[in-house]
Amino acid sequence: MLPRPRGGAFFLLLVLSGCDKLRAFPGFEPARAAPEPAAPAVAMGPWLLEPRPGQITVAWTTVSPSLGKVWYGPRETDRLASEDGGPVTDHRVTLMSLQPSTQYRYRIEGSPETLWFNSAPAEGGEGPIRALVYGGTHTNGGDHALVARAAGAERPDLLLLTGNLVANAREEPAWRAWFQEERDLLAHAPLLAALGSLEIADQGAAYTRFFQRRGMPAYGSLDYGPVHIAVLDSCEIAAGATPQKGALSEAQKAWFEEDLRRVPEDRHVWVVVHEPPWSHPREGKNRGSEAVRAALLSGHRVHPVEAVFAGHEAFYERGDIDGIRYLNLGAGGAPMEDPDPQSPGVQSAAAALSYARVDVCGCHAALRVKDISGKVIDALTLADCPTPCSVPEAALAAAAAPAPPAKESPPGRKRPRRRKGDALDAGKRAAENRGR
Repeated sequence: MLPRPRGGAFFLLLVLSGCDKLRAFPGFEPARAAPEPAAPAVAMGPWLLEPRPGQITVAWTTVSPSLGKVWYGPRETDRLASEDGGPVTDHRVTLMSLQPSTQYRYRIEGSPETLWFNSAPAEGGEGPIRALVYGGTHTNGGDHALVARAAGAERPDLLLLTGNLVANAREEPAWRAWFQEERDLLAHAPLLAALGSLEIADQGAAYTRFFQRRGMPAYGSLDYGPVHIAVLDSCEIAAGATPQKGALSEAQKAWFEEDLRRVPEDRHVWVVVHEPPWSHPREGKNRGSEAVRAALLSGHRVHPVEAVFAGHEAFYERGDIDGIRYLNLGAGGAPMEDPDPQSPGVQSAAAALSYARVDVCGCHAALRVKDISGKVIDALTLADCPTPCSVPEAALAAAAAPAPPAKESPPGRKRPRRRKGDALDAGKRAAENRGR
């Protein structure tokens, strides 16, 4: 017969067995599991960067260091992605293994809100895609908010920003205000931002922190479905740029030409840059960057550039000079200037808070410039063809701008040749354009 356990041995057996009778002992209180520390509050964001086939990067900042985590999935947020390294306040988490052109839901740690984005198209995919282009927000409170609200209603797939986003890049409160105003856009559509002259007041530190691909220069390129987008740095500090005068290095110009050489012939090619190649204010002398102009003309000889989207000037201007079609879109909130619509080469101009919407489907691209009331102040067919693409929704994208009758495509080409369309000045010459 086994001996009966006594005293401390009996108590030990109760502990090991997890017996609930322990709570009956006077003064005994079982140890409670330590609660997990609460995630720090979100300071800015989230926003989306580097949209590529199969992946996207989610960025945000927190008030105190932590290890960034994102839950995501096409229906339920049941996948987890975490950033490498130790706790930080500036977070970037890359979501992998995404299906092309698919809506995903996601949630960042520290925020209860579930958001969504559309993943990038497959490599070489036809679309349809919708991009928004604007800049010159200047942290100008109310006016910037009006532009952001109007632009957000377009539900874009991609944002292209032409720089000069805040009035003073050194001021953290200015950036907090900017991210708050842009929140409904940035949480759902990835962005590519050109470095502006106001963004180099702090030597580009804030731009690098928030937007730049880590370890890479402020210029680069991205393929997004049928579009190749090159972002130029017209405020390259290494080339001697200052907030008053832009500059591009010879290395950047050489990169740009080499980048265009690798682009397939049937791709739409857009350039996003801060300083415009040409600019025509009503008062004062004509402006525009000679360095940007030279780079574009040289690159255009390597591969035709469909459109150049620039900023810097606080008005809207579209022109076509020396074969370069440019659009100055720097009226995203900054105090307005008046453009000179009568200057040679200028085809449309307006002093209005505005943004551009570009719809692309296959070899068709149509552009609309709108003011904050939704009124179309300029329209243009950037490229066209008999059949935009095989996606059923292509009819909607094709209807965005009237296109002239298409010619028969040359033999031996898989896709009909794209060509420049005719400008429509807010619909004024639409009927004339159809009859050509």
